[in-house]
Amino acid sequence: MRKSTILGSAAISAVATLGAAAIAQEAPEAAPETEVEVEETQANGAIVTREVITEERDVFDENGDPVVDEAGQPVTETVETGWQQTVETPSGNIHTITKEDGSRAVVTHERPEKVAKLEKAERPAKPEKPAKPDRPEKPEKPQKPDKPGRPN
Repeated sequence: MRKSTILGSAAISAVATLGAAAIAQEAPEAAPETEVEVEETQANGAIVTREVITEERDVFDENGDPVVDEAGQPVTETVETGWQQTVETPSGNIHTITKEDGSRAVVTHERPEKVAKLEKAERPAKPEKPAKPDRPEKPEKPQKPDKPGRPN
């Protein structure tokens, strides 16, 4: 239930972000800024961090000319251009979803290195067993005497 709530809110935010981006006009790219919103889910202990990626863009009029203020400086507006959501689980896994306008979402997973098991301590070498003495040869069985009445 929690997963669907988190994913549902992410989908709603994505649609809202896409709508705002469709309204904004194209302009040269500026350095994106981020706004961080941190939520903590108590049910499973995961920490969800959501960042909105914003960008400063010049404002253009209907003719495509830049709008300037009284001082002659170009007017800029802050536009949301995407979002990034990071989920950190109690086990140390980090899942990041990055969605920028006009491109597909990029999902990355970071898993902590498993701690190697400690090697067992070496056992001391067993002493070699002494070689068994050779068995004496068995004496030959004496031949049975011939029985009278039997052919040889």
